Order: sequence, then C-alpha cells, then structure tokens
Amino acid sequence: MARTALTATKLTEAGIDPEAVDTAAELTDGNSFQWAPHRLFVVLNGDDAALTPTFVNPSVVGPSSLAVADLPGNAVAAGKWRPYGPFDASYRQPDGSVWVNYAGTTPTNVTVAVFDA
Repeated sequence: MARTALTATKLTEAGIDPEAVDTAAELTDGNSFQWAPHRLFVVLNGDDAALTPTFVNPSVVGPSSLAVADLPGNAVAAGKWRPYGPFDASYRQPDGSVWVNYAGTTPTNVTVAVFDA
C-alpha cells in the first residue's frame, strides 16, 4: 500500500478546530504531507500506549553518499498530543513530501493533522 497523504490546514487568528481537520494515522504504511518551511505535523494519541513518529530524511552527504539519519520524534504518551516541526528542506522527498513512519505497539485511535503556521 502507499502512504496516506495529508492536506495542510491554514492556521488563522480566529483559531481552528483540530478535530474537524484531523484524520486517522496510517500506522502500517505511514503518512506523508507536502513540505513547506512553516508546516507543522500534529499527532493526537487516543490510545493507551505510547507512539513514536519518525520523519524520514532522504539526504546523503559526502562523496560516499552516506545516509543522513531519520529523525525519531519524541514519543506521544497515551491520551496526549504533540506538535512536530517545522522541518528543514533536508526532509523533503523527491516528490516534495515529508514521510512519517510510526513505531510502538499497534495503537488504535491515533489521529494526525498538518498545519501551516
């Protein structure tokens, strides 16, 4: 299966309802969202176990093309939410997106959203 792409929501001074724009996390195949310099990724963990998102870095350095390590985000505790980002351009995949994978037990009731600050 392919990653599930997420669409960013523009934050406004009046505020937004995150529950109106979030979507279920694709815990098996991961999520993706289009990179932008001020974009934030938010995880709401409604499960009873912690979950850790990892942001895939496709960059390589040096003449040997050594891979740059992926960024494991801080774990999201059960019943909590956590924002991540913004991400620098090194996380941009060839198609212009940022890839997100998940680690931990296989939780249920995890939602995610992407916001433009």
